[in-house]
Amino acid sequence: MSGPYEQPFPAAQPFPPAQPYVQTPSLPSSNAGWAVVAVIFFWPLAIPAFNHALKVHPLWMMGDVQGAEYSSNRAGFFGKLSLIIFGAFIVLYLAFIGLVVSTM
Repeated sequence: MSGPYEQPFPAAQPFPPAQPYVQTPSLPSSNAGWAVVAVIFFWPLAIPAFNHALKVHPLWMMGDVQGAEYSSNRAGFFGKLSLIIFGAFIVLYLAFIGLVVSTM
């Protein structure tokens, strides 16, 4: 007995095929700490370091995962490069002082 509100069962439909599990990548670090290091030790490299560090989140929100990771890596690169340049300046300064003291 079928009433006006009863509907027949729909035809059996197969389940959709299983999709492979893909883990979404996580937001990369902005490396803003390395940009601060660049300000402290060699400020000319702080400009591109902060530029790249501040682009990480907007690129991520737009869905550009590779661009966000690239900006994160570049911010870290400029911070580390500023530290290396500072270390080279210190070594050159100490060598100069040693040269001056040894010639007196």
